[in-house]
Amino acid sequence: MKQRMIALCMLLTLVFVFIPGCIDENPKEEEMTSKDIVVNETEFAEVMKEANTAYVKALVSTSRKDTSSSQIYIDELVEKLTYVSDTYGEAAPEMYATDKYWQTEIKRAVIIAEYSQEMLDEGDIEAAHEALEPMRDLFFGLHERNDVLHMGDHLTMFHMTMEETITAANENNTEMLTLFIPKMEEQWQDVKDAERPDSADASYDQSLAAVDTAIEMLNGSVETGNITQVQQDAGSLKLAFADVFSKYGVVIS
Repeated sequence: MKQRMIALCMLLTLVFVFIPGCIDENPKEEEMTSKDIVVNETEFAEVMKEANTAYVKALVSTSRKDTSSSQIYIDELVEKLTYVSDTYGEAAPEMYATDKYWQTEIKRAVIIAEYSQEMLDEGDIEAAHEALEPMRDLFFGLHERNDVLHMGDHLTMFHMTMEETITAANENNTEMLTLFIPKMEEQWQDVKDAERPDSADASYDQSLAAVDTAIEMLNGSVETGNITQVQQDAGSLKLAFADVFSKYGVVIS
């Protein structure tokens, strides 16, 4: 699996390096082409919303080892992102209009989705799940660069720290745990302070509070030095976060 992920990273790096060069070869021609295309902002937003739904469900289904559902959602993800790349790659929507790497980024997103699809077709659902993870960082970077951060991006930042925390718990690295927990508390506050997503329902506040509780429990077990309890509480935190992400996570937009 590690070799496959390295191969994916190398492929994405090559795409990142070479595509911008191709784009910049004839800027005048690109400018003329972009002006001739009228961007349907409403359609773009809707397709990206559908792609995000497929992405979140693909993450959940692959983590649950549900091959049938994973196939449906990954295929849909590939379809939606390919459409966006083909339709809006050369003429970016307003939110990315000044981003010179927009076309490169959406092509990279397609490559990530296709690689996950390939891993699933080969029967390696765990690799398919891992292959989807770089999508978070890709869109987070895109949002951050264009100053369009939202709740989903704060979830992404929290997720990065949470994964490091879980690794530290599994390695019984108390020193790192004492550093990560305050950082998670701060990042989770950013999640709570972010604008409520359109999908927020009556259970929204309760779901977010469950993560607060999970962090507090983990902190308590770290203070007692009970490594078995620390690892159990780290697992509980991951489940509480997954519940929030599966309902309200927005990565692709």
